[in-house]
Amino acid sequence: MNEEQTYLVDLLEQAIKRVYEEDRFLFDFSQGERTGLEQAFVFRVGIHLNNLLKLTPYKELDLDSEYNKCHGNIKRSRRFPKGLRPDLIIHRRDSNEDNKLVVEFKGWWNCNIAKDKKKLEDLTEPDEKYHYLIGVLVKIGMAEATYLYFINGKEHE
Repeated sequence: MNEEQTYLVDLLEQAIKRVYEEDRFLFDFSQGERTGLEQAFVFRVGIHLNNLLKLTPYKELDLDSEYNKCHGNIKRSRRFPKGLRPDLIIHRRDSNEDNKLVVEFKGWWNCNIAKDKKKLEDLTEPDEKYHYLIGVLVKIGMAEATYLYFINGKEHE
């Protein structure tokens, strides 16, 4: 990972850590069932990440959730010709010049990550039109998250 990719990942991981610390209601198992939902987790990460971004060079970029647009059209890739909708992105709307971070989230209750990996491969592929600088698959755990990173269309350790 280069310096900018590391910086973006650090911001994301800080936001996720804050969700685990401050938003524990998402992980309430008092009734023996999972009560937190993936979308609620993503929303809370977005709030924390937005606050962190205000203090960075990325403050002029857009942070969006479930954003599926590309110049007024549907965001598509070679493996997703009908369209795709990333969970969280840092980018400049109506441009592919500042696509920085794309994130997909999966909860511990859903182990099927193959589609998410393909999305991140396509969205970070330098030969595709989006070429996000880095993609991250966040596996939401009960106590902490784990991460897979995607750079230049490939999973990166």
